[in-house]
Amino acid sequence: MLGLVPLAWGQGSVQPPSFLGLKDFPEARAVVREYHPDSTYVLALSTYKKVGGTWSAEREQRVAGDVSRRTVELAEGYSAREGFEFYRKQLASFALRELFACEQRECGGSINWANNHFNVIQLYGMDQHQYYGVYEVAQSGRVFYATLYAVRRGNGRVYIQLDLVRTPEDSSQTLALDPAIFRHNLQQAHFFVLPGLEVTGSEDEWEVSVSSSAIEALAALLRQEKHWRIALVGHDYGAGTLEEQKAHSLAYAKKVRQTLKEKGIDEERVSVYGLGGLAPAGRGERNARVEVVRLAQDD
Repeated sequence: MLGLVPLAWGQGSVQPPSFLGLKDFPEARAVVREYHPDSTYVLALSTYKKVGGTWSAEREQRVAGDVSRRTVELAEGYSAREGFEFYRKQLASFALRELFACEQRECGGSINWANNHFNVIQLYGMDQHQYYGVYEVAQSGRVFYATLYAVRRGNGRVYIQLDLVRTPEDSSQTLALDPAIFRHNLQQAHFFVLPGLEVTGSEDEWEVSVSSSAIEALAALLRQEKHWRIALVGHDYGAGTLEEQKAHSLAYAKKVRQTLKEKGIDEERVSVYGLGGLAPAGRGERNARVEVVRLAQDD
């Protein structure tokens, strides 16, 4: 299945806009640049497998919006990993959530990404030199979806594919709140930053709130995985002493646990911690956040 649904293309292709202002890799050669407004794009949220004689992604999600695509060839001497990280780090400068990622042979056959997903023949390369990621990006209240793929061919040439979907301004779709995405993050990375945590008010009189959709998704996952235990780890980089930061961050975690309890989740399955500003801020996209960490099982 192609990454784009052909019947959903807008009328013709025009010069693509610069979504998110992302820059190309230095000295890279542009191979293809396309822009298709009002289209439907298929996000592959798993690797490709052959079922009934047909190759397809086990998990996929269609999203609607304006689609910008670019294929670039890196200058000689650069690796696929370097190219992938160059674009991923630019995406990470926004509020970024990873929906799925794989690298090297765990991504399956490169031929499937080239032929069945992106339909770009230059992307058919070496399975041990490929990197793939799907991300949800928030900027100024707008949701974008980014699909990033890097591969090295047998002749040594490295190609990068970056597809961006800009959802409509009034769109409420967000895949990051899917319990299946939460499960993937806890199985692969063993943690994720809980979406929708908000801290408001002054330093002396502040309040913390949590997205009801995020809580519903996390509670749904914990009901499905009844043997899982998690830790809620609060972080705070606001003004004040370290002890004040730790107290605030613990309050964030306790707020999330209480809200989960109200959804029927046994609080004994949920440990809470407050690290204040002790952990690197780079792991999250905001000063105040709560990370959900999957704990090792006792049995």
